Amino acid sequence: MGGKNKVLRRYLSNNNRFKSDNPDYGRAFLLNAALAYMSVICMIFGILHIIKTDHPIFIYFYFAVMILSIVVIIFFHKTDNVKLTSLFAVILATFIMGSILHLVYSDYSGLFWAAAYLPFVYLMLEGKKGVRATLILGVSGLLYIIFFHRDWQPGIFNYMSIINIAGAGACLMLLIVYYERSQKRAEKSLVAKNNQLHLMSITDRLTGLYNRHKLDETLNELVCKSKTCKKPFSIIIADIDRFKSINDTYGHLTGDKVLVEISNLLLACVRQTDIAGRWGGEEFLIICPDTDYAGITDIAKRIEAFISGYNFGCCQGVALSCGVATHNSGETVDSLLQRADTNMYQTKQSRRNT
Repeated sequence: MGGKNKVLRRYLSNNNRFKSDNPDYGRAFLLNAALAYMSVICMIFGILHIIKTDHPIFIYFYFAVMILSIVVIIFFHKTDNVKLTSLFAVILATFIMGSILHLVYSDYSGLFWAAAYLPFVYLMLEGKKGVRATLILGVSGLLYIIFFHRDWQPGIFNYMSIINIAGAGACLMLLIVYYERSQKRAEKSLVAKNNQLHLMSITDRLTGLYNRHKLDETLNELVCKSKTCKKPFSIIIADIDRFKSINDTYGHLTGDKVLVEISNLLLACVRQTDIAGRWGGEEFLIICPDTDYAGITDIAKRIEAFISGYNFGCCQGVALSCGVATHNSGETVDSLLQRADTNMYQTKQSRRNT
């Protein structure tokens, strides 16, 4: 069963050349399914008319359409040209519908195919072209029926009528399923793009850490929450020592590599509840909810030791100076940042003096 599904999927996707991320993925599926359906239905009708040849012209008509459908399928699988194949499919469907209108005789049940024909034209051509073509062909067919229906003989309900109704209904269901899946695929794609845009808006492009906008937002939220919950939170401002000399000595590409590696190391050091971000340039900010001064001091020492003991390859002696601060009741974000920044520069200065 799995093998059959794999073969069918390969056929519907032109031997897997149309991937799910391809914008024409859905239309390629519909084209292959519709053309295959068209050729099979025409073959069935052709065989039925051979068995009961009331009108021999229908035998030639149905087998001719079947061959043309197969030719269009072969063309599509050789070229992957969705637009041109869609146009061929619409022309072929219009030829079938026009022939049904002109050659109905007493079998008017063929007109049920109009219920599937018009949606098919719209879905194949899409957009304004699809709307215009659907209106023009729909009105043309209606006018033809109005002017020529007087010459038609009374209809007969027989096995051909049942086949026409069932076939048209199945075709219409195929189009409905395609439309629903296209809508769900479009919605899924839109959600994914929105999530991607949101992620881009809150992350630093180089390091992948949260950016300053996200950090500011988080700090303001925690300050507001501390007024009601009375829960402490602390921050760490970390700065790479002598980063300018790293850029001057090894080049900016190496400097960027150091920034990325330190970002990864910071993520490895902090807890899942902590928020690490790039504050600007070679500075980082780590926000630690539910953390007091003793806890934030331990985290800062662990980070400094981890960075100083890491092998950065050609760039040796990379160190990080951390400044910590715990939020006090009623304190503003600016005041908290200023205290952490002052502590960080004190740490940096003490290292230079030793």
